[in-house]
Amino acid sequence: MFQFMTSTRIIFGEGALNNSLSSLNQFGYSVLLVTGRDSQRADPVISYLKQQNMRYQQVAVHGEPLIAMIEEMAAMGRKFRPDMVLAIGGGSVLDAGKALAAMIPNQGSVYDYVEVVGRNVPLQAKPIPFIAVPTTAGTGSEVSKNAVLRSAQENVKVSLRSPDMLADLAIVDPTLTYGMDPVMSGCCGMDAFSHLMEAYVCGEPNPLTDMVCEEGLRRLSGAILAASEDDDPRARADMSFAAMLGGMALANAKLGAAHGLASALGGRLNAPHGLITAQLSPYVMQENVLAAREAGRADVLNRYRQLACILTGRMNAEIIDGILWTKRTLKRLNLPPISEYGLCDVMFNDVAEDALLSNAIKGNPLPLNKERLLSILEQICNCCPNKRSPELDSADKLDN
Repeated sequence: MFQFMTSTRIIFGEGALNNSLSSLNQFGYSVLLVTGRDSQRADPVISYLKQQNMRYQQVAVHGEPLIAMIEEMAAMGRKFRPDMVLAIGGGSVLDAGKALAAMIPNQGSVYDYVEVVGRNVPLQAKPIPFIAVPTTAGTGSEVSKNAVLRSAQENVKVSLRSPDMLADLAIVDPTLTYGMDPVMSGCCGMDAFSHLMEAYVCGEPNPLTDMVCEEGLRRLSGAILAASEDDDPRARADMSFAAMLGGMALANAKLGAAHGLASALGGRLNAPHGLITAQLSPYVMQENVLAAREAGRADVLNRYRQLACILTGRMNAEIIDGILWTKRTLKRLNLPPISEYGLCDVMFNDVAEDALLSNAIKGNPLPLNKERLLSILEQICNCCPNKRSPELDSADKLDN
């Protein structure tokens, strides 16, 4: 038995935003508009709201949303009494909008409802309507049921999560991603990769998420370089589609150690979530393969072999080829190492312990102990001797 949930309605395609603005009227005439630091891409929305004489209040999210920020904005939102929340921006903006739609009608603190550092009680009231318009291709937040928030007190990222938090309307317009900075495009694209990859090899997949992941990985593997390096419109569309599928996958399957470690690292480093999961991915893949071989888990090994076939487009690909594809793509995208953001071995022990408590790591295809997590962290940190298995040494030789 399995279940599959996603946004109530999805409108996808070039020009989707301008062609679907009239859909807003079905939710009412008062809008809390959530944008990023640069709200230029929201201009069509603002123009439409003014044309329709709709009440709106605009709030801007700078960086990843803090729990304290959401509580402050929610208090303001309750006074404004919006009929809907519309968020247009990257994953942090969509997560903030999703959290506000949930918190405005609910009493108490955000800590009452978040996992890990909070009470994790169910929402008492249904969220107000939420409309998601992504301007990046990475998080898939427009079709997921959780909002990732940062707790400054505990130095960790946690989720506010409920099936009721799925967007009532997701408008995915690839033209909104045109002109993105190449490095940011790469971070977002590899974030989508980590969602699709971990959901595909996780311990609790299902037939629908398998279909979603396989299609998403095919599109992503053929488009990520052309989208990031050349701003190619067709590749941009494929990346938007792949990111959306990644959001569907993580909402209906599980993730794994890359996201477990990223949740622990994200509260300590001022680094983009997508960059952290991207740089962790090949080493988590490697560690899972080694653990699966030791445990005799042919099912897990077969998943990684299928993953390699999809990524390379070769039916005779071996497991190492999938790890190689990931490492080469990261190198080609020229993404900065996490060590540039302050990663150091003095924090490894606490990070590993926090990761073991995260919900994300529970979906890993097989349990990884603290020692294996420490090994992964050592391999992404320049301050440590780079401990590698013979497989990754061979991979580096092939890279050269």
